[in-house]
Amino acid sequence: MTMFTKDQRLAVKNEPPYDGLQAFVREDHIALEGASSGPLDDLVFAIKDVWQVKGSRVGNGHPGYLRAQSPAESTASIVTRLLESGADLVGKTICDELCYSISGENWHYGSPINPRDPFRYVGGSSSGSAAATAGGLVDFALGSDCLGSVRVPCSYTGLLGMRPTYKRVPDDGEVSFCPSMDVVGFMADHPDVFDRVAQVMLGNDEIDVAITHVRVASDCLDVVHPSVADEFSPVVQRLNDLVASSDSMQVAPNGLDEWVEIFRIIQGYEVWESYAPWIRRTQPRLTPGPRERLAWASTITAKQYREAKAARESVVSSFNSVVQPGTVLVLPTAASIAPLRSADVEEIGATRLKSSLLLCISPLCGAPQVTVPLMTHVGAPLGLTLIGAPGTDRRLARLAADLVSLTSHEDGPVMDQMVRPG
Repeated sequence: MTMFTKDQRLAVKNEPPYDGLQAFVREDHIALEGASSGPLDDLVFAIKDVWQVKGSRVGNGHPGYLRAQSPAESTASIVTRLLESGADLVGKTICDELCYSISGENWHYGSPINPRDPFRYVGGSSSGSAAATAGGLVDFALGSDCLGSVRVPCSYTGLLGMRPTYKRVPDDGEVSFCPSMDVVGFMADHPDVFDRVAQVMLGNDEIDVAITHVRVASDCLDVVHPSVADEFSPVVQRLNDLVASSDSMQVAPNGLDEWVEIFRIIQGYEVWESYAPWIRRTQPRLTPGPRERLAWASTITAKQYREAKAARESVVSSFNSVVQPGTVLVLPTAASIAPLRSADVEEIGATRLKSSLLLCISPLCGAPQVTVPLMTHVGAPLGLTLIGAPGTDRRLARLAADLVSLTSHEDGPVMDQMVRPG
């Protein structure tokens, strides 16, 4: 559990906790005490700095964005739900600049530190949320996820992390990014906490079908680093022990390159629509990576966007035909372990591109995905991904928690084998 006692939680009400991981937003800090009782009343949490909390401003990973905002007049409903369930909010967390990255870098505020391996990036864009959770500063945290912004940092830091079915969790009060694919996600370090938070966040499944079949995504294994593929097979066998049957299949009939291009066009067009008014009005200083991606996004035409949306329909149809309720698709969460902080821009870009082939599947299809900390390479964590049929989120979350609990019972906690702050 987190280091915070109840008294310490109240002590951070007026000033963010000092963490040493560069996880928390220190300007325009906000903390709120939850209800005196509820299913989460012994837990503390943090939220990525993209949600409105009454009386504070949203920073979205950029000081110029923060300056342009007025204090919120209301609190996002998902934050309110967690508070009413008894959890205490202890602060907002740093995210990648404008959330348009998955590396975990922020040149304005400093990049959060990876508690499992301080020499590697934490991943993003929900970077501060992952650092705070993996470092034991909070029990769980919220992040938003479009192209892996929850899944990647959870994979890089050895956390359970979930991207729910599209619109399963209300997203009011969130900075507009990519409205047709962005979702509210969450992460936790321990399976019991993850399961409790999942119940509050997700409720019960309308489609309540037991998961009995595993499908290994063979084409996804073709794009990952060989060391990742080597770690993958024995872990999949553990999953097979929990279900009745398994097989292997190619996810994208015409190749994952086609799928990721459809994703990039839809995301880029909608991201530019979200940010263009602010960029034109304020002419902000943008740093390498987000700057180039936004420049490219500004060139996407409405015709290209319409064509990509039409092409997406065939992707969804193909996915739904092979991942039905009761089936999970299994693949590595990311193409490699977290890149070193000394890596150059080109290397980080190449890592992003390869991982995008894996990460685009669930947002394109509106399907729930959970990353499970069951693999390591050279001592660094690497997530196993489970993707379920839309609407089967609660079953998927339970399976993920069961997998971690089973592994912990057999081998000792996988997460505790990794580097933790002293």
